[in-house]
Amino acid sequence: MQMKEEHPPQCPFDHIDGQSLEPQLRHLLHDEPVARVRLAYGEGPVWIVTRYEDVKLVTTDRRFSRAALVGKDFPRITPRPIAPPGSIFVLDPPEHGRMRTALGRAFAPRSLDRMRELTQMVVDELLDDLEAAGGPADLMAALAAPLPTRVISQILGIPAHERQWLKKQAAALKMTDPSNQPLATAAQKALHDYVVSLLERRRREGGDDLVSSLAITLDPAERLTDGELVSLIVSLILTGHDNLTNEVGGICYALLTDPGLLDRAKEDLAEILDELIRYIPYRRGVGTPRVALEDVTVGGRTIRADEIVHVSYIAANQDPDRFPGPDRIDPDRPRVPNLAFGWGTHRCPAEPLARIELLVAVRTLLQRFPNLRLAVPAHEVPWESRNVNRLPLSLPVLW
Repeated sequence: MQMKEEHPPQCPFDHIDGQSLEPQLRHLLHDEPVARVRLAYGEGPVWIVTRYEDVKLVTTDRRFSRAALVGKDFPRITPRPIAPPGSIFVLDPPEHGRMRTALGRAFAPRSLDRMRELTQMVVDELLDDLEAAGGPADLMAALAAPLPTRVISQILGIPAHERQWLKKQAAALKMTDPSNQPLATAAQKALHDYVVSLLERRRREGGDDLVSSLAITLDPAERLTDGELVSLIVSLILTGHDNLTNEVGGICYALLTDPGLLDRAKEDLAEILDELIRYIPYRRGVGTPRVALEDVTVGGRTIRADEIVHVSYIAANQDPDRFPGPDRIDPDRPRVPNLAFGWGTHRCPAEPLARIELLVAVRTLLQRFPNLRLAVPAHEVPWESRNVNRLPLSLPVLW
């Protein structure tokens, strides 16, 4: 049955606990893969695209533009756009390529080796504290929440006493309740001002962190403007917190509620990590959309020039045409690239670091605590329902 366009569903969709697709999103994926939806903020109609091949088309076809969002009060799920003006998230080639190249240096093999060592050190420290405190313990508070904040902060050279404040500003931008609009507006300005000050400090004092490297680039061809630097560093701060917390928490929940899967993870977590990443719904709703620059047919429907298009990577990762039996974790599934980190030009540039953090954190956890188990029945685990994140609020464990 086709959903009538005069009464499109509201996104983000109704919250459900656990890791299944929301029923409304599942309906769109299976019955109306290119559909109209309503979003709480912004102006005008909006499309959502949910099937794997259609999502890949929208994210790679130059007839869809993120730069064309600039100046538009585009439909979104948060009171303020999460991506700041001038961000790498709202640029098209060739401007996007300059910022992407600058970030590419940060994730070169030698840099990734240092990041792996740093991540291992942070994980070991967190698990030392967990073991010393004894069980039962909350795995979200002990590992999933502090890990990405510490890692990205050390990579960017952010002092320890400023990290929780930064995390609070990033969280304010992701609240969906309209009463939080003043907080979101203030947080966006605060982050901008903080990064301007951070760049000034690095230029005066120097350092061996990523901010210093970006701020003191000598090659004129790779040098970014101050505005580009600020937006790029703000983007790294925003993506370096919640997404990894959501993924670590989601993976741990999936493993601890499936004994067979937990045994496979203990044997070789790297072998099944892609399937875990595919399955875990790390967020609710949609992210930054695109604007159609001309009429484009997608999935049999015509998206008109100047219309706004969102994609759902979460839904695309559950497309049965690409992932048979998508609503179960199958470690032996044939390898098909999943879209958890996006696709095309705007695929997450920090994906290599994210994969390092996930692998090191969960593998070390299972090695150090081989008898790790939930301290409560799975149905008693509480879930986030107030913002765009999809994760357990707490994960009580024993070992």
